[in-house]
Amino acid sequence: MVIKELQVKNTILLLFAGLLLFHGPVLALETIIANGVEGSADAKAGFAVVREAYKQIGYEIDMKWLPGATALERSNSGEVDAELQRIDGISRKFPNLIQVPIPINFLQGSVFATNVSFPVTGWYSLKPYRIGIVKGIIFAKQGTEGMDVKVADSYPDLLKLLANGLVDVAVMPRINGLAAIKDQEIKGIKELEGVLETLFLYHYVHTKNETIVSKLEKVLKQMLLDGTTRRLRDEAYSKLLSEE
Repeated sequence: MVIKELQVKNTILLLFAGLLLFHGPVLALETIIANGVEGSADAKAGFAVVREAYKQIGYEIDMKWLPGATALERSNSGEVDAELQRIDGISRKFPNLIQVPIPINFLQGSVFATNVSFPVTGWYSLKPYRIGIVKGIIFAKQGTEGMDVKVADSYPDLLKLLANGLVDVAVMPRINGLAAIKDQEIKGIKELEGVLETLFLYHYVHTKNETIVSKLEKVLKQMLLDGTTRRLRDEAYSKLLSEE
């Protein structure tokens, strides 16, 4: 009797093990690798939104944080699966990246300064000044084209140029600028009144993964309509700017 019971238990265990082996690959979530701009505070909000969207279609997402220009080049080359968030229309220059046509975030282009003060009334209002921008941040590069521009490798480096008087103004996404000033604990830098422009940000997927674009579009549209996108974004910024 004992032997028969053991045989039954062993049979059940073998069957269960077989089921685990059979279902293991099906249950495991696939992982998408995306590039994002290192040191970008607003990318944290974009990541929160995109992570939820991928979760809803059965994927996980892991991030690689790189300098802005490097991130785009490597995303376009197919080294990774996606680019976290960029402004509208970058596919014209980076044709291997497919834009998911639902905004996941937005940025406000702001101007920061130490020793000058003027109302920001658009890009042309910056023309009399020496301007600092971050390499790979396309909206800032496009907006200051033809002006006196010095390019920094990162937001902290840009703040150092400004603090040391090597540029008169620094152009950054508003949240990135505020977060960098807070993180670097640099005194005397102020945000000037007025916004250069407000731009929506979109997720981009490499062409090798184009089959998931329509799924992401559907989920992101629903998240935008039901308030999930705004909630995740607000939570990320609230945490970011309130951290001591």
